Amino acid sequence: NRTTGTVSMLSLPRDLYVYIPGWTMQRINLAYVRGASVGWTDGGFGLLRQTLFYNFGINVHYYAMVNLSGFTALVDAVGGVNLTVDCAIEDLPLIGTEIPAAAVRVNADGYHVLPVGRYFMSGAEALWYARSRHNSIEFDRGRRQQQIIRAVWRQARDNGLLANLPQLYSEGSQYVETNLAFEDII
Repeated sequence: NRTTGTVSMLSLPRDLYVYIPGWTMQRINLAYVRGASVGWTDGGFGLLRQTLFYNFGINVHYYAMVNLSGFTALVDAVGGVNLTVDCAIEDLPLIGTEIPAAAVRVNADGYHVLPVGRYFMSGAEALWYARSRHNSIEFDRGRRQQQIIRAVWRQARDNGLLANLPQLYSEGSQYVETNLAFEDII
C-alpha cells in the first residue's frame, strides 16, 4: 500500500479447491503452472492473480517467489534467523534441509521433534521448519513460513544490511522471481 507504506502477506493452502478462470475447478497451486504453460497474460502470476480475484475478491498487485535453494541462501545471507517455536514440530528429514540441531530423534523410523522454545536456525534448518507438515496442518505451515520471512527482515534490519539495499537487491535477484521493481521495494 503506497499510501500507508505498508505491505501484507497472504498464505493460502496449496490444496485449496477454487475455480481457475478459463479452466475448471482445481487446486489453487495449479493456477500458476497453468498460466505459465498456456501463455496467460503476465504468465503464471497473471492467472493466479485472476484466480484470487475471482474466488476471494483480493486484487494482488505484486509477488515474490523463491525456490527452496534460494530460500536457504537468503536465510544464510542474513546470517540465519531466530525463531520461536510455539508448538512442537515432528517430521522426518526432508530433502534439501537439515534437522535443527535442537531437534530430538524420537523413533527408529527417523522422526525428529523440535520442542517448543526459541532457536537460532541456519537456512537449511529454517527450511525444514518451514516445510514440515507431519504433525500440523497447512494453515500452520503458512504461518511458519511467514514467521521466517519476518525473521529474515528483522535480521537484515538489525544487522544494518538494509543500508546496502542496492547490493542486496542485486544479489537477491538470483534467488527471487518478482514483479517488484527496485523502486517499489524502497
